[in-house]
Amino acid sequence: MNRIEKERLFWDSFAKQYDSNRKKSGTNEAYEFLFRMFREDVAGAQNLLEAATGTGLISLNICDLVSTITAMDLSLEMLKIAKRKAISQGVQNIDFQIGDICEITFPDYQFDVIIASNVLHLLFEPDVAIQELKRVLKPGGKIIVPTYCHGENLKSHLFSRCMNLIGFRARSRWSISSFEEFIEKNGFEITKKEKIEGIIPMLYLVAKPTQH
Repeated sequence: MNRIEKERLFWDSFAKQYDSNRKKSGTNEAYEFLFRMFREDVAGAQNLLEAATGTGLISLNICDLVSTITAMDLSLEMLKIAKRKAISQGVQNIDFQIGDICEITFPDYQFDVIIASNVLHLLFEPDVAIQELKRVLKPGGKIIVPTYCHGENLKSHLFSRCMNLIGFRARSRWSISSFEEFIEKNGFEITKKEKIEGIIPMLYLVAKPTQH
């Protein structure tokens, strides 16, 4: 089984429980903060890409502020749920598509804002993904990449190990500082950052390419 098949199988199997489990997990406060930050940072965007949209939580929250959104995910089951929610809410400016963050099918320089929320630490090849995001970003555009930093401290590292047992495998256990280094190493300048405290801290980070 290859990388894509493994990732799709896991997220397909978890899709029906994703929204309810998030509400039970105690992360609602963190997500409310995220939504406020997203709305502040995407307002007025013309063409936004959300990579790894899942059940569409973010895209559906910000769609009133953006002209068009392309929301892609590897999981067909996740996308089915996202599409149903969009229909029930009367949302028409989101195009939900099957897509792989490591092999984005769009031409260069397509999007003025890209969101990839809490996905980079889960990937087998995060460097490939971040370069793909950079490739499809318009000159002068920005990426927004909130990421759980599983290696920030001993407590977060141990909790991360426990999460592995139920399938939530962090393949990159960055600290706050090492995640910033990862972003900068891949040709971005950080323009905004906010730390969200929790058992596993999250870094809300906005960056723009240093060169195209």
